[in-house]
Amino acid sequence: MLQTIEVEIDPSGHIHPLEALSFIPSGRAYLTLLPSPDNKRLPGMAEDHSAAKALELLASPRFAQRPVAPPDEVQQRINELRNDWGDH
Repeated sequence: MLQTIEVEIDPSGHIHPLEALSFIPSGRAYLTLLPSPDNKRLPGMAEDHSAAKALELLASPRFAQRPVAPPDEVQQRINELRNDWGDH
C-alpha cells in the first residue's frame, strides 16, 4: 500500500518526518521535491515543476509527434548503456 509522509531534508541530506510515525519506514520510495518554505529554488531546478505543466506537455503536439521506439529496442539500449558503464 502506498503511503505519503511529509518530510524535511536537512543540508546534509538526512530525511526528517514532520509528524511522528506509527511505523518504521523501510523499503523503496519515490521522492518529490517541493518548493522550499522560503520559496528559494534548489540549484539547477527549473522554474516550474507543476503537474499542470506536465499535463500541458503530454497534451502538446510536440509530445504527440515524438519519436517512439519499440520497447525491446529501448530495453536493449538500456542494457548496452549499463554494460558500457562497467567497461571503464
